Amino acid sequence: MRHIVKDVLNLSNWLKIYNNPSKFIRVFNDRINYYPGLKFGYTKSKIIKKLYMSFNIFFAKKNKNFKEFFFDTGNDEKKVAANFSLNKDYHINEIQFQYLKQNGILVLENALPEHEQNKIAEEFDKFKSNINNDDLNEYRDKNLSVFKNENIDKYMYTVNSVLNSESKLKKINDQITKKIYGITVNPSLSYGFHKLIDLPESVINGDNNWHADRYLPNLKILYFPYGVEEGGAPFRYSLGSHKINKESLNFFLNKKIGSGTIEGNEEKAKFLKNTHEFIVPPNTLVATLPNGFHGRTPFKKKSERCALYLMYKEFRLWSLISYWNCNHN
Repeated sequence: MRHIVKDVLNLSNWLKIYNNPSKFIRVFNDRINYYPGLKFGYTKSKIIKKLYMSFNIFFAKKNKNFKEFFFDTGNDEKKVAANFSLNKDYHINEIQFQYLKQNGILVLENALPEHEQNKIAEEFDKFKSNINNDDLNEYRDKNLSVFKNENIDKYMYTVNSVLNSESKLKKINDQITKKIYGITVNPSLSYGFHKLIDLPESVINGDNNWHADRYLPNLKILYFPYGVEEGGAPFRYSLGSHKINKESLNFFLNKKIGSGTIEGNEEKAKFLKNTHEFIVPPNTLVATLPNGFHGRTPFKKKSERCALYLMYKEFRLWSLISYWNCNHN
């Protein structure tokens, strides 16, 4: 927060805004108008953290869709893991949405037509080929991220292009975002590739351990063009852990800045009551509410994993506050 105030008082920054207003909009969205995460303005004060959380939760509850999916605890049936198959018109039915509401995850097999699956697979084949040839220059302006340790190589790049209006992926995206946010939201697309180098795989926080991304309602969609087999780092989720209540909010309140990681047996017993690993065939889409506890499992054998991530940075702080736009739709 302190560095934002210093930037506002710096006269040279106002001159930059005058000369390049579009850059100001980008910086404003990235530094002030972003959807709240777990940094809380880097404050160490629990009082200020609680004020942050109370403010944002107040507006989250005003969004009718958020209230239904994340705050409604009326249905307390036993959570059961299940996979569904999409029908030929790529319509997600109410039974499937109710499953997502209750469990925090929805697995849809046969998700895309063959030509769309092949196009995404071709992108991954090209990405892997460029990685093997150490030729990643074309991804430098696509937020390329590279992580390596003695056990694993991890690569990801992101594109912000609008989904093809005729694609079935857009049809699925629009159905799910409208149901969760109350409005359709265009995603960023991140191509993620993991390659195991040696066993056992070490812990990577926010990746292969149990964690939550936010304390607020949130959505992430993963698409697996090649599927994920047993031992190949399948996605896992603690069913029903996306429900926001006093217990979950206290978890984040007591964590250090930026952490949503499960630590110790007490937290495991409290939040990991009904967990499941989702081994999926090729052409499977997983819609997940990642304020619930999740992560990929560590690799159990030498393998590779490709996942296309749909994430929703366009739903910002102002989107949360202006809940009437979501409720109106």
